[in-house]
Amino acid sequence: MPLEGGELRAFLEEPHLAHLATIGPDGRPRVRPVWYRYDDGAFWFTTRLEARRTGADVADGSSVAISIASEERPYRAVLAHGTAEVWARDRRRWLERIATRYGEAEGRRWLAGALKEPDRVVLRMVPDRVLAWHYGRGDYARMQRGGSLAVRLP
Repeated sequence: MPLEGGELRAFLEEPHLAHLATIGPDGRPRVRPVWYRYDDGAFWFTTRLEARRTGADVADGSSVAISIASEERPYRAVLAHGTAEVWARDRRRWLERIATRYGEAEGRRWLAGALKEPDRVVLRMVPDRVLAWHYGRGDYARMQRGGSLAVRLP
């Protein structure tokens, strides 16, 4: 049984790093570790549109994929695919919500600097497809045999 329901929601609420993958204008993939927040059926990230190539890729309409994995055994993982959009509404509130989930004091210090960056944006991605698994239950072996690990997000 794949990681799903309340167990999936609890995993996504833990402060793991996500790895955000985009496709550059040369057709080559780019991957960057990012802070994220899962809320309202969407993944929320932050980047810079000009100073970071990943942000420029998203602004150009690149499809994106995210990978989130636990660092401890038994490993759990989520992969999500979709298209990210630059989200202008409530920019400060979303930046704060993303940053402070990784530590209140550290997040607020980061936020103070981020708000001064003119190209700092919030990205929102509602996934088209999500896969999730729990290595401790043999989910990965099932996937290797052709079983589906596609899930619906809570």
